[in-house]
Amino acid sequence: MTAPKPSSFHQRLIHALRGWRRRVVSEHRARADLRHLRGMSDHELRDLGIGRSEVPALLDRHRH
Repeated sequence: MTAPKPSSFHQRLIHALRGWRRRVVSEHRARADLRHLRGMSDHELRDLGIGRSEVPALLDRHRH
């Protein structure tokens, strides 16, 4: 016996759920990165070559 082929609806649903999961994971990671970077001192940020005012823009740029 073979398993039935998933219908087009099921394929679209699975695709949508996977996309939703990717976005949730990405947002979670971005929030964690933001918390980590905000917790760093100005000296630590300068060692990375970024200023404190650049942190939100950097995360927005890499989110997409």
